[in-house]
Amino acid sequence: MTETIWWTLYTIIAVWIQSQVLGADCFGPAVVFCLQTRRYGSLTCLLPVWILIQEGAGSLPFGSMLLYYMGLIYFVILVRAYISITSPLYILSLSLAAGLWHLSIIQALSSLQEIHVAMQPLLFQSIRLAAVFPVLWALISLIYYFRIMPSYARI
Repeated sequence: MTETIWWTLYTIIAVWIQSQVLGADCFGPAVVFCLQTRRYGSLTCLLPVWILIQEGAGSLPFGSMLLYYMGLIYFVILVRAYISITSPLYILSLSLAAGLWHLSIIQALSSLQEIHVAMQPLLFQSIRLAAVFPVLWALISLIYYFRIMPSYARI
């Protein structure tokens, strides 16, 4: 399976998962995976598409997901400087940061628009995002290394 087909299928499945599991961000773990494996070309092509998908599905004006993913990239760079990317603490730290960052962005942008957001559902959504994050990252890693990487070895 080529990388293009893999990421296309992943994007379609991620959109479906996000429609079923409210608050799950399936693209955040993929962003982290691309950065971790130094797939900058793939990330450069995919990130604008993922941001547009997320922005189109959201109710806040354009910019919240752009801010979220840029913050996530910053957290990856920051955490990578202090924790080995092979350590479980690496992805757990990023999961916690993603959940807190999501909570912060939604609160900040909704207050700027004077939109009242109920804190309890937002808190549960952020916790769900942080809980699903390492699971999706692990699935992406496993499938990618067993299905995509072997095809590169044959070339």
